[in-house]
This record gives sequence, C-alpha cells and structure tokens, in this order.
Amino acid sequence: MRFALAFAILPLIAAVVVGAMSRATNGGSGQRSERPQYDHIFVIVEENEEASSVIGNANAPTFNQLGRRYGTATNYFGVIHPSEGNYVALTDADAHGITDDHSYSTHQFNNPSLVSRLEAAGLTWKGYFQSLPSPGFTGPCWPDSSRCLYASKHNGFMNFSQISGNAAELQKIVPDTVLVDDLAQGTLPNYSFIVPDQCHDMHGLGMCPDLQTNVAVADDYLKTIVEAITGSQAWATGRNAIAITFDEGDSNLGCCDAVPGGGQILTIVITNRQTAPIQDPTPYNHYSLVATIEKAFGVPCTQFACDTANVPTMDTLFELN
Repeated sequence: MRFALAFAILPLIAAVVVGAMSRATNGGSGQRSERPQYDHIFVIVEENEEASSVIGNANAPTFNQLGRRYGTATNYFGVIHPSEGNYVALTDADAHGITDDHSYSTHQFNNPSLVSRLEAAGLTWKGYFQSLPSPGFTGPCWPDSSRCLYASKHNGFMNFSQISGNAAELQKIVPDTVLVDDLAQGTLPNYSFIVPDQCHDMHGLGMCPDLQTNVAVADDYLKTIVEAITGSQAWATGRNAIAITFDEGDSNLGCCDAVPGGGQILTIVITNRQTAPIQDPTPYNHYSLVATIEKAFGVPCTQFACDTANVPTMDTLFELN
C-alpha cells in the first residue's frame, strides 16, 4: 500500500547529486558564533531500511503518521555502508571511511566531535541506548555476541577517544530507561541521541520476531519514545525538535560529500512550534543533520559539516534563521 501525494513515494533524484568529496577550503576553521536557536534536540536512529520500504508500510503507522503530520526530508541519504560509519558520521560529520562493523577500539578518532563542540559552549548531551546494561558500559555487545541486543557499532560516541577513554564522559552514555527520569526530573540534556536495540530498530536478529513483526515492534517503540518526549514539560517550554532517521538503506544512493552513499532513508523532523506539514526535497544526508544541529545550537562546525557549498543545513525543516 502506498499513500498518494508527495509523501507516498519519495522521488529518487534524477541524477544522484554528486557533492565535492573534500571539505570546503574556507570551512576548516569551524567558525560559528551564534545565539542558540534551540533548547533541546533529540535524534532517534533506526536501522537498515530504504525509505520506500517504510513509507506506506501498514506495520509502521507511527512513522507514516508523523511523516504526514510534521516534516519529512524526501531526499535524505545515509553516507556509507555498513552501520558503524553512519553512527560515527552522526557524531562528527565524517564517516572516516569505515566500511566494516569492527570493534570501536579499531576505529578511534581524537578530532573534535559534535558533542565536544556542545560541551565547549556550555551545552549538555547524553546518549540513551536500549538494552545498555549500565551507564558507561564499554563492551561491544549485550548480553553476548550471539544475542547482541545492544551493539557498540550503533554507538558512535565510543569511536572517539575523548569519550571512550574518559570515565566522566562515559557516564553520559546511559540505558534508554534513564530518558523517562530525565524528562520527569528536569535533568534533560540539550542534545539527546536515542538508539533502540536490535529487536526494536527494524534491524532484527535471530532471536527477534520475523521481519514484518520487527517493523511493528520498532514502530511501537518509536511511538512510546515520541509520546514521552512530546508529553513532557520540557517539550512545552522553549524551542525543541525531534529528528527521526535511519543509519542506512539498501542502495548506494548518496549526496552531499558522500557519493556513493548509504541509500535513501526516511527522515522526519518534529518541532514544537510547527503548525503545518513540510515536505522538503533538498538533498541531505547525515552530515547535513550534524551541520543543522550545530547551527541550531550556535556551535562551530565539524568535518564535512563545514562544507557549506555541498552540505546544506536543514533550515526549512528546523525553521532556522
């Protein structure tokens, strides 16, 4: 089943946009000094589905309802295959050429990331991971390699030595159950990165239900998380947004300094000031999302997010100045 109108079928751009594969020469300094436009931004990351397999899927009513009601980036792409590089890209706007899902200890970086930029500006962050057994857990899987519900390949924070090697920073990586407490107690960080486990993110494992049930389970999880956020006092106060995306799809389509990329994926943006649905056909990818978050919080750009000529910020969907 497919919806009519623009949301029903995400158009593939006629010629996949070929962005420059290098950072802009005038963007390397990462200079940006602006007043923050947002109080809280939440990013929720799902797994391994091309946009066309989610749009119109009867097992994903929440994804489809949110897409019709709020904002959708109809030409949004992952940046690489497989998963790990995309989660790293969502942390510092560079996949660093990671083409495997090996332990984060084999892919360590010490350059500034999105969250280090936030901290330098006095802003706060936290990663909420379903099935993470305890704050700061450093193992590659939980409960074990044969039943890897929590997987560190879906936690890009661990690839940065200033986080994985710092006990205080590791305490900002917590089980997703902490989100409910933070919402209720007014201890919510400015930036929240939320990742379902592999039975609730459409990825699936041998221990999980069948594929279509996985989609429905992921949809239910998303509904619970979004309703918890939008029903909180924090959401009602100030200016806030939720971005829902996927790490990658099935194809190699890409744009914006990542060609070939990681496939065309569904990305939805919800803001607490939005009054009408928005369909934005501008080509975007994970670098664009990082660049947008940095702009929304008024912090310097990182990596490919500094390439303003080829990596546009998602101003329309986030209603940025």
